Amino acid sequence: MMKTVKEIVKRERQKGRRRVGIMIVLIALCATAIFFGTKAYHNYKEEEFFKSVKEKEIKVTPKSITHKQTDIFTQSYQKETDDQLKALKKGKNYTFNKPLIVWNAYGTYTTSLYYYAKNDRASYAVCTVEASEAGASPYKRTLKSVSGKKYVTTHEYQIKGLVPGAKNKITMQFFNEDGRAVGKTHFYVTAPKDDVIPAILKKNTGTSKAKMSDGLFCLFGHDKADVSNIYLYDNNGVSRGRMPLNKYRTDRFLFIKGQLVYSYDYNKIAFTNCIGKVTRTIDIGNYQFHHDFRYDKKHDKIICLVNNLDKDTIEDTIVQVDIKTGKTSMLFDCEKILPLMRKLAIQRKGGRNTYGGTELDWIHINSFDFLDDGNSLVLSSREQSSILKIKNIYTKPELDYVIHRGTIYNGTDIAKYQLKREGDFVANAGQHTITVEYDDSLPEGQYYLYMFNNNYGRATSIPTFDWSMYPNVGNFKSGTSYYSKFLVDEKTRTYKLAQQFSLPYSAIVSSVQHLGGNIPFSSGMSKTFGEYDKEFCSHFEQIAYPPNFLRELALKFCFRQKSLKLRHSSNWAANLFKIWQNSNAAFSVAYLIFIIYLKSGVWTITRLDNLSECVC
Repeated sequence: MMKTVKEIVKRERQKGRRRVGIMIVLIALCATAIFFGTKAYHNYKEEEFFKSVKEKEIKVTPKSITHKQTDIFTQSYQKETDDQLKALKKGKNYTFNKPLIVWNAYGTYTTSLYYYAKNDRASYAVCTVEASEAGASPYKRTLKSVSGKKYVTTHEYQIKGLVPGAKNKITMQFFNEDGRAVGKTHFYVTAPKDDVIPAILKKNTGTSKAKMSDGLFCLFGHDKADVSNIYLYDNNGVSRGRMPLNKYRTDRFLFIKGQLVYSYDYNKIAFTNCIGKVTRTIDIGNYQFHHDFRYDKKHDKIICLVNNLDKDTIEDTIVQVDIKTGKTSMLFDCEKILPLMRKLAIQRKGGRNTYGGTELDWIHINSFDFLDDGNSLVLSSREQSSILKIKNIYTKPELDYVIHRGTIYNGTDIAKYQLKREGDFVANAGQHTITVEYDDSLPEGQYYLYMFNNNYGRATSIPTFDWSMYPNVGNFKSGTSYYSKFLVDEKTRTYKLAQQFSLPYSAIVSSVQHLGGNIPFSSGMSKTFGEYDKEFCSHFEQIAYPPNFLRELALKFCFRQKSLKLRHSSNWAANLFKIWQNSNAAFSVAYLIFIIYLKSGVWTITRLDNLSECVC
């Protein structure tokens, strides 16, 4: 009897367990069905949403910021903008379809727009600026967010590259992590006309079939005119606005830790973020910029060519600006590197240099570039028609080698540092924008140096300069300039010509650079800038109209941070700033410093010349 009861209880327990198991399975099946059903419904709704994303035109009325402060590089000016933007956002819901649009909010780019909108779907933005009626080329860029994150729900940007005095179409597209559009809009705005910007007189189309490099040409300003600006032009020669400066041109664009960095006054540097806000300025003290500065990422320093205002010489001093502390200190003085050349140099006839001062311009360093050992650089000396490598720049600066065709070093201790020239070719004379290019296919110790070889034969501080060593060297008004590229071999202490082709002649200033497989250039005295392909065929040449201009620096920037490199590999990718996409906005930067001399209706080159020539 007891056995029967136990069997019955056991069977009932087994049945109960089976029922519980069945219930669990049923619940799991229901949960799974609900989960997948919900997911399917969600996916369905998502697909419906993505299908519904169509580009639509929206109406916008750009706001304006008012300022009591007039100097845009001051904290008070930038704070006035911050306060007014905050007031405009308060209590408002700005979306893709109803964004906040403000003209040139922070004052750093005249035809820029400040854009602000929110969306609950994280995405990145792609902006295209078009002004077809003005003949402008489309300008398309992926914008960089203020936070630095790629996918954001708060979209705050500076849209660059609008054409002044023209109707501009701005297209905004927003994409999620899967690359699917979550928003597409476009709107139209007419940017204010700007008579300060020089017009292009004419455009000569070349024979090249290659595609032009991406970006904008940047004319970096001038130091012998009343108005200081950076002027931007696209590949069609159409103005894309300007970036105001204070009293002095800039010499280069740098990208440092997500900031655009450039000089805006004789001794001041500005840091601007991706919405154009000036976040920091540095005063370099009793020095004045000239010609060039570069960023040494390894040491976190900006190296600058400067005039030391305590000296009776100019354009012979190199300083270092510590990014972390903002402090400026001497790197080296060329007088200590080449003391004999300084001693032998004399003042030009009339007792004044080309800038009108009495300081001696005995070496005239006009550009430089770093070598990859992290402790050396090459300098271009226009006055001595020499390229000098200085080693141990952070410890004990000393001369390593000199590239020079003439005889000015004969009989001096400098002669032993001269590299041996191999072959017969046009020597560097009065060259500008010296640039180092490394090539992985070259053996250790070899690299390229390329430059705008002005091929100009004059050195006012060295009257004994024997120009007979430079056949067909040009004079101030006529000659032939070149793109010249040398192969340097430090092991054999030699150099030879790698590539060369002629460029529009300029006795002074000017530049070349490598960008996107091409060679943008500027020829200062001929007032032209343009671009060649790697086969040296011309894309086009442009001539800028010269009202109130004497000197400009022009670079082509591909304002895309990834395009800015201190070194070049075997391809032509580069260190140009054709113009600046700043990876943040509507720019593409490449790195080409065009120094352009243009005659002015008031101050002409002849007037500045006074005694002979206006030279830079």
